Formats: sequence, C-alpha cells, structure tokens
Amino acid sequence: MKPKKANTNLFRAVGRSVPLVVKASPLFCAMYVGAALMMAVAFGIAAPVSQILYDALADLLDDGAMRYVYIGIAFMLGVALFQQLANEVLNFVWNATYEKLNGAMAKDIHAKMARIPAAFFEDKENLDNIEKVNEGKQGAIQMYIGLNYILFNIVGYLVIMGIYLWSLRPLLIVSMVLAFVPELFSQIVQAKIMAKLEDTQAPNRRKNSHYEECITGGDKLKETRLFGAFYFFKSLFMDSLKLLTTNELKTQRKMETINLGMNLVKAAGWTGTTVLLLLSLMNGHIGVGAFAAVFTSVGMMFGMMTNAMWQFKQNVSENLGKINNLINILDVPTPELAKNIPDFSHPLVVDNVSFYYPQAEKPAVHGVSLTIRPGETIALVGENGSGKTTLSMMLCGLFKPTTGTVTIGGCNTATTDEECLFSKTSAIFQWTQSYAFDLSGNITISDVTSEKDPRDVIPHAGIDPTDQSTYPKGMETMLLREFEGVQLSGGQWQRIGVARGLYRHHEFIIMDEPTSAIDPLEEARMYKRFTDLARGKMAVLVTHRLGSVKIADKIIVMDGGTIVETGTHDDLLAANGKYAEMWAAQAEGYQEETA
Repeated sequence: MKPKKANTNLFRAVGRSVPLVVKASPLFCAMYVGAALMMAVAFGIAAPVSQILYDALADLLDDGAMRYVYIGIAFMLGVALFQQLANEVLNFVWNATYEKLNGAMAKDIHAKMARIPAAFFEDKENLDNIEKVNEGKQGAIQMYIGLNYILFNIVGYLVIMGIYLWSLRPLLIVSMVLAFVPELFSQIVQAKIMAKLEDTQAPNRRKNSHYEECITGGDKLKETRLFGAFYFFKSLFMDSLKLLTTNELKTQRKMETINLGMNLVKAAGWTGTTVLLLLSLMNGHIGVGAFAAVFTSVGMMFGMMTNAMWQFKQNVSENLGKINNLINILDVPTPELAKNIPDFSHPLVVDNVSFYYPQAEKPAVHGVSLTIRPGETIALVGENGSGKTTLSMMLCGLFKPTTGTVTIGGCNTATTDEECLFSKTSAIFQWTQSYAFDLSGNITISDVTSEKDPRDVIPHAGIDPTDQSTYPKGMETMLLREFEGVQLSGGQWQRIGVARGLYRHHEFIIMDEPTSAIDPLEEARMYKRFTDLARGKMAVLVTHRLGSVKIADKIIVMDGGTIVETGTHDDLLAANGKYAEMWAAQAEGYQEETA
C-alpha cells in the first residue's frame, strides 16, 4: 500500500493543513487570530493619530493653539502604549498556541499512524514519508501561524492604512501596490523552488544519515571496522553530504537572484511613493500633517510588506514540501473497522490468501488456505524465504492479505479494529525489541494492565534472575548499557522476548523463530515448555529448524510462498517430500535430541 503522493501545490497544502491545525485546538487558534488583529489595529491607527499631532503642530505655528498639541501627544502616547501591549499579548499567545498545537497535532498523528496497516511500513518510500511526518507537523503549525500573522496582523494593518490613504487621496493606494506586488511574486516562485528541493533532499538525507551511522557508532560501526569498510562508508557519506550541500547551494543561488531583482523593483516603488507624496503636497491634495504622517508611515508600510513576505517564506513556502509529506501519510486510507472481539472457540480460517509486499512483482504468499482448530498447535516450517513469516503475520492480523480472507475467531482481519483483534493474541518474534526498563519492565510491557507477577513466566523462558553475573539487581536490573544497565547477548534477549510473549494474556500465540540465537538442545526444551503452556489454546510455531516441530499437532511445509505439504512428523517423513529432505539435511544438528 502506498499513499497518494501530494503535489507541491500551495493552495492544496493550505487547504489541507489549516483545517487540521484548527481542529487540533480551535480555542488557541481563535486566541491567536484575536491577538493578531489587536496588533494590526495598534499599528494601523498610528498614521491618522500622527496626522492629528502634525496638524496640531502646524496650527500652533499659526495661532498658538497649544492644547491641540497636548491632545496629539496624548494620543501618540496612548497609541505607543497600546502597541507595546498588543506586541506582548501577541508574543504570549504565539508561544502558547504553538505549544498547544504541537501536542494536540502529535496526538492526532499518532492516532492516525496506529490505524495504518503494518504492511505499509515495509516500503522504503513510505518510511521516508514517515520520517518526515514530524517535520510536516511542525511545518503545518508554522504555516498556520504565519498565514494568520499575515492575514490578520499585516493585512489588517494594510487595510486600515488603505482606508486612511484613500480618504486622503485614492491615488496614494498605488504606493501599497508598489510594495506588495514584487514581494508576492518573489515568494510564490520561491515556494515552488523550496517544495521541489524538499522532495529531492529527503531520500538523500536518509542515505547520508545511514552512512554516518555506519562510521560513527552503534552495532554497524563494529562490523564496519572489522571488515575494513570504514573508509568505504566514509566515502559514501562524503559523497551524499556533497550532494546535499550542492543542491542546497544551487537552490539558494536561484532564490538570492530572485530576491535581488525584486529588491530593485521594491526600491523603485519606494522612490515612486515618495515622489507621489511630494506632488500631492505641492498640488494641495494633502496637507503638511497628512504628508508627514504618510511619509513616516511609508517605511512601516514597506517594512510590513517585507515582513509579510518573510513570514510567507519562513512559515509557508519553506514548509510546503514538508506539509505535503504530512498529507501523504494522512491520505493513507484507514477505513472504519468493526469493534469485534475474536472468539477462539471458533477456528482460524485462511481462505485462498495471497500477499504482495509494496513494490514487489511476485507475491510472498500465494493461494494459501488452511484451518487451525481451537486448542490446536501447528508448526509452519520451510527454508528461509519460503513465506512462513509472512503467513504468520497474516495469521495474527498484522498483515492484511492482498487477496483472500483470514478469519480469526469469527473476525475478518481486514475489517476488524486491530486493538480488538489483538486483544487475546500474543506473539514471540525472532528480533526482540529492547526497552529502557529493568528486567521486570521489559517483560510486563506486553500487557501493562495485567497484575500478574512476571516471575511466573521467566522459568519457562529459561531466565534466572538470581544469576548475579547477568542480573546483579535481580528483576530490577536495568538492561540497556546506555542507561547504565547491563548488556545482554542476543540469546538472552530472545529469552526475554519469550517471557514477554508468555506474560501477555492470550488465547492465541505465535512463536516466529524466537530461539534462533539459542542452541538447538535448549530450543527443544523451550518449545516443549511452550507447547505445555499452550495446551488448550491455539498456537503456531514458525521455524526453519525441525528438531522440535514434531511436538505440533500438525506440520505445514511451505516452499516458494505456497503450502506444499501438510501432516504429522511421521506422515511427512513417510511421504519423502520437502519435509523429509529438510529433515535429512538438518539431522546431524539435532541427532542427540532425537536419540
């Protein structure tokens, strides 16, 4: 599944992102609009109030009417105080609005991500989009705030100034056009340039980060140094970094060239406005007070226009590509799903399912049908790449079949809400996730609402918390070295994964090669304990090692994405097919266990 790619269109980005932001916190959005309007009024009334003072000063020279000067000064002081107050209010509301929207939108995005099918995350291009979602969220908030600042503060100020200039002489409106048009044209062009740059740079940044990780730290660094590949990855890192900076420099040159041209046009506009004012004064269309008020406001007006376009550039155009990345994710279809709870007194039925990974030409699983009865333990076996793990993902509902249906406890996995679907399911995977918790927390994370004691399951996973050399603080031993904890081996983490899966309340459990880092003899003992615990429940064992699968009620052999054999251990050996071939190839490895 792939999201429909959003094009770099300003109006589409604004039309999609602004409602998202407003929905996140309508109250704070309204507060920001009010603060921006307050700011516009505070600065917009400065010019007409200045005219009052300048006219009073002119009258003072004629008839000594000092009281009008005092009135003008009082008005100016009042306006100055009002401007300061409006500025403080806007800054306060800006910070509060940003923080509120940041948290509220993060919650909405996480809720959306939780509803996206798991197969979506198997596509590298989708992962690129996911990586940029947070940037898109920040960009959407900045765009909303920037647009509101432009529309309600700057445009509000310009509307007040436009009314004032029109009242003096309609021709003076030309000065606003001379200030506005060059900046607007410049920013529209730059918005398209920045959006195109973001689309180009995202995959390059991902590669650059990967190469940097290979030469700076983590598990990759160990292998890189051991194999003598450090300078190879350094070369790739430098090449990708050069590509990133080259693209950035090319874009900046284009934008600076546009800015230079528009600044020349804007300077000509400023000159034209000043000439127009002088002509209006000389022809008697405006008085000295109006001339002084407008002349001193011309700088503010051009500054406001420049600020508007700067806001547009910083908060709108430069975020356009990021916002489109957010839209890409938000457009991933997530239909309303039924809130049904599986009833495992019913069988699990797989009906002619096939599954394609994103961008794959061939299916990983094709035309598979099977039934698992209540209380039955089956084993999925096959060589690497046979499709058994993909099928297991469909059995538990993580992957939805491309074609066909999987019904778990009477619930169709494609139309059932995953929270409900997984409510009675547990799983133990090959790659155990490590969390910044102690031993106890790393086990109980699978069922945080449970009140069970994790000590009840650790013996079945072969974990001994009293072993001071491994767990110096017992169940309270922190397990990650970067958090001042202990460092465990792969096999020890797999044991924790087994305990984690067993701890979760379940009526259906899948073990997908969770013992690959554990020796075959211990694996056999662990599988025996697992089947004892799973008795009466539905269970699936997934493995390419056959030493322990004969404990299953039924063995399903996969090859090339399809089921090629089904039966018990003895039946499959007698059939002398794929299973017998695999058994013979592995017999030496588990000869002692079968003796």
